[in-house]
Amino acid sequence: MKKKKAEILKYVSDHAGLFDRFEKKYIEQYIEDDIDELFLPDLIRELYDKFGIISDDKNIYIGFLDLLKDNFDVISSNIIEVGGGIFPCLGKRISLLKDKGIITIYDPRLSIYETGNRYMRLVREEFSRYMDVRDTDLIIGFMPCKGAEELVESATANNIDFMVALCEGGPHGDIYDYFESDQEWIDSMLYRASRGIEVNNMGKFKVTYLDKYDDPYPVIYNKRR
Repeated sequence: MKKKKAEILKYVSDHAGLFDRFEKKYIEQYIEDDIDELFLPDLIRELYDKFGIISDDKNIYIGFLDLLKDNFDVISSNIIEVGGGIFPCLGKRISLLKDKGIITIYDPRLSIYETGNRYMRLVREEFSRYMDVRDTDLIIGFMPCKGAEELVESATANNIDFMVALCEGGPHGDIYDYFESDQEWIDSMLYRASRGIEVNNMGKFKVTYLDKYDDPYPVIYNKRR
């Protein structure tokens, strides 16, 4: 474990352009403090996954992917992932399962050192509800924060299946942001998704939790049958 963490610190130092100075300091401090927790902060989770520190039974990316596979066809469908992270931890796993179709991953922070493959396309920009999503079978997001709003709006407006794991989200500091707490934002997402599913005849609105990983936030999706 210590060797792996030393590799992470070297990687962060050698690839400083991927992180701002506050993130770099946070990563260094987190590793130095040797905090042991199951539900990891996003930056730490991505790095720990990239360097193989998280065991499969404790890896929330695998947990979310298992839930996804239980409800949708990820092998042959065309998928959009919103907010794939600096490292496409989830999207890369999905691409390795596929024998048809493609997963397109949107995130302006996608590492320049990451490359796509036959079944995975990387787009280094924010996803918008106004983008053309024709030929898309499924839209997903793993804790994309505010990107969850764009995801749900796009999926329901275009009658496309979706699954998104929410995070704290909460107030964004925007001039028109009227949320006063994280929970208020989450409640608004639950309403927005359930209403969109109902209006567009997309089946049932489903809510579940990845409790096994100490994740306190809901995963929401539609279920047609």
